Amino acid sequence: MKSLLETLQSGSGYLEDRGIDEARLNMELIIANVLGCERIELYLAYDRPMQEEELEQLRSFLKRRGQREPLQHILGRVEFMGHDFISDSRALIPRPETEELVGILLNQFSSSTEPSRILDVGCGSGVIGISLAIRWKDSHVTMVDCSEDALSLSEENAINLKLNGSRISYTCTDLLNDVEGSFDLIVANLPYVDPDEINGLESELSFEPRNALDGGEGGTALISRFISQVPDSLSGQGLLALEVGEGQTDFFGRAMSIMGFDQIKMMKDLSGIERFILAMR
Repeated sequence: MKSLLETLQSGSGYLEDRGIDEARLNMELIIANVLGCERIELYLAYDRPMQEEELEQLRSFLKRRGQREPLQHILGRVEFMGHDFISDSRALIPRPETEELVGILLNQFSSSTEPSRILDVGCGSGVIGISLAIRWKDSHVTMVDCSEDALSLSEENAINLKLNGSRISYTCTDLLNDVEGSFDLIVANLPYVDPDEINGLESELSFEPRNALDGGEGGTALISRFISQVPDSLSGQGLLALEVGEGQTDFFGRAMSIMGFDQIKMMKDLSGIERFILAMR
C-alpha cells in the first residue's frame, strides 16, 4: 500500500512529465482535497497509507489535470479575498490581479463615503461584487452578465457566503442595455483578448467560456462599447473602475476622455503592468 509521501512524489512526477507548472503544489492541493484536510496537514502525515478508494479518486483528478483542466475546476473552488468561491466552467477563474482591483476599491472609499449602489458588469462568478458586499454592509450590488450560467454561479457563491438576498440583484443583459438607475460605483472586468489570439493562449483557458475572453476586434471593441454606455448609469460623483489587458490603458483612457471623464487614473498591478483605470467626471 502506497504511503502519502510516495503518492505525492509519483503524482508530482506525472504532472511534471505533462508540463504542469508547480507540479508538486498541484499534487499537494489535490491530495488535500481528496483527504478533506488542509495542505499543511500533509507534512505531518507522510507515512499515512493511502486507501484504494482515495487512490482511485486521485487517479481521476490527475488525469484531468494532466489534460490541462484547471486545478480550480478539479478542486471546485478558488480562494479570493480570503473567501472560498465555487469555480467551474460557467465563468472565468478569477485572477490575482482582480483581487488587487478589489483591494484598490476598498482603499478608495472611507467608511463615510462607501458607495450605496454598486454595479458589477461582466460579473462572472461574482467575486468582485460579492467581495465588496461582504466588506460594505450597507451597499446594494447589481450583478450583470450576458451569461445565465455565469449569473447562476454568482448567485450560488452569494448564497454560500450567506449574503442577504435583498442586497444583491442579478440582471442578464448585454453590458448596460437593460440596466436601470444610477450607481455610485461601476466596476468591470470585461473580456479584453483579441479573438485572433485566443487559440494561442495557455491550454487551461480552453476549459473556460470563450465569451469570457473574447474582447471583440483588437481586444478593445467590447470595453469601448461599454465605456460609451457608462455616463448614463453613473451618478454625479460616481467612480468607474476597470481591469484591462496589458498595453490597453492608454487606449481606454482616451475613450473615457472622449466620453467626458476628466479625472482618469492609471494604476499598475504588482507585476508593474498598467492594469487598472479609475475614472470620474
